[in-house]
Amino acid sequence: MWNYKTDINPGRDPVMEEIARLSHSRGLDQKVTLPTVVVDSWKRCLADYQLAPDRVPRATVLTHSEMHDLSDTYGDLLSIAGPEVEKLFLRLIDSEYLVSLASPQGVMMLFRCDYQFLGDMSNFGVLPGSVWTEERQGTNGVGTGLRVGKPVTIVGTQHYGAAIQSLTCLTAPVLGKFGAVESILNVTTPRSGDDRTNRVVQDIVERTARRIENRYFDRLHMRNLVLRLSRDRDCADIAEEGRLAINEEGIVTATTSYASTLTGQTAEELIGLSAEEVFELKGGFAPVQPKRPIQLHMNGSAIHATVIQPPSHSERIRAISPTVSARDSDFTPPPIVGRSDQTSEELRLDPMTLMALERAQKLLGAGLPLVVEGETGTGKTTFAHMAARRRFGNDCVIFVVDCAAPSGMSIGSLAAHSIASIASGALILDRLDELDVNGQAELLSVIEDDRQFAQRQVSLISVTSVNLDQLAREGRLRTALLHRLKGGSIELQPLRTSPDLNGVVIDLLELEASKGGSAAVRLEEEARLVLMHYHWPGNVRELRHALRHAVALADSRTIGLDHLPVDIVSEIGRKDLTARSQAEASRIEAALRYNGGNVSLTARHLGVSRATLYRKIQIQKMREEV
Repeated sequence: MWNYKTDINPGRDPVMEEIARLSHSRGLDQKVTLPTVVVDSWKRCLADYQLAPDRVPRATVLTHSEMHDLSDTYGDLLSIAGPEVEKLFLRLIDSEYLVSLASPQGVMMLFRCDYQFLGDMSNFGVLPGSVWTEERQGTNGVGTGLRVGKPVTIVGTQHYGAAIQSLTCLTAPVLGKFGAVESILNVTTPRSGDDRTNRVVQDIVERTARRIENRYFDRLHMRNLVLRLSRDRDCADIAEEGRLAINEEGIVTATTSYASTLTGQTAEELIGLSAEEVFELKGGFAPVQPKRPIQLHMNGSAIHATVIQPPSHSERIRAISPTVSARDSDFTPPPIVGRSDQTSEELRLDPMTLMALERAQKLLGAGLPLVVEGETGTGKTTFAHMAARRRFGNDCVIFVVDCAAPSGMSIGSLAAHSIASIASGALILDRLDELDVNGQAELLSVIEDDRQFAQRQVSLISVTSVNLDQLAREGRLRTALLHRLKGGSIELQPLRTSPDLNGVVIDLLELEASKGGSAAVRLEEEARLVLMHYHWPGNVRELRHALRHAVALADSRTIGLDHLPVDIVSEIGRKDLTARSQAEASRIEAALRYNGGNVSLTARHLGVSRATLYRKIQIQKMREEV
């Protein structure tokens, strides 16, 4: 193991000497003092963790099942933080910022990043489910922020690990019970940025973290009287509020971090005191009308407050046991011609898919029609089912109309019957891009004439393999129908662009093995490399079929090349795929064959520019000639 002490002059402070050497090697201005939080973190990296700056390991990534367990553990927090993370991401998206919320263990649970930017971040190991503790990854925004329990900005070469020195991370903790760090909000960009920009973004991050903290506090203390504090009577931003929880005896039992800023007293000083004494209030809070601002006094200063009363027993019962109407309970959908409203396929709920589902749920919840786009085999129809059930519950009614399948009824009739039959649920228009001109006219008439469509609990979800805007530009989709169907859109990314393809392969192999009644199986390294470097034109569907094929043929617990589909193995070729250049060449060759030798199509297929692909092809030719 690397040890900094073996390369340090005796008689000096070895840690500080190594820090000075690191600073000099990175071109840091010796006249500018490193932030204390960075120096202290570097000391820990050297003395406690024994990390070599140029050999910090790549961040590990949790499996699907591990992420599922984590989501269950922090379900309440994630449901509260999700909308705030989304708003922060949308505010910063034009400046190429990644936004995430990490668990106390440093795991990136919520993760929002533009797809075009995701590839760059994955090169640094910044992925959904990646773990960023300080003891494993060195000085970084998430890990160091968790370590010190306060907002942290780590810029460029202030990162300890050499591999991530181009990143800038701005973080702020979200505190929970007894002031413990419940999670940490993180914003990351590949640019260093100037000090002023970083300060502005850091302030935005801290305010967002306080909003999450306050809302989570309200959830934790929903059975207690909660006092919302602010400097201004008409405070419009929850980030400018503090919270105190008060029990039935009028004693302060918990506070938020910003309450200390407003009151001038720490949580330790406030907890256990009588709220009446703290705010010089005679007669307690009983006479105070809930949700009406009042003025309190503390040490001679005025502070504005609002009292939030806990719900009564009967109100809590009504909240968890909503009334179900006879019409809903007796509802039986009539049979219609079309595809079943059930789906037998399962979708791998990796962090990126969960993020897309959360986005879809919000769009449907706002009453917007939704378009789900993606290549064939990406799981669009399954995704649409899951989005509808997240919106309306597992027992909701879902009708699927296949716009490309011949039937005894017109598309208009199918859609009209479906909409009229759904009390709460969704109509999914599958393969919408294959709907002919007459069908488009009928569909437009139905969804425009149904005046109650927007008022009822019915969502409209369109599934397409071709971008609807592109169809409209080509004259293959009526513009009026486009605007009626496209309220929001979700694009499912092709499998070959997955930043964690290995994780996808392993998870789906476990799923196919369990469904096939097989014991745990594993892939031989050569078979795994073939699956990793195949271009997957059929996406997840093709991968699942390939794994099902392998599980069926494998007589033992090991899957080799002979168990994989012959066409996939022959596409990649029996090369030594352990060499990165050979693996990339094999993938390019397979993609070129799939696209008939068309370089432009292949470049789009692989998600690179045509110039980049030409360069890679030329490099490979030169290697072959040597």
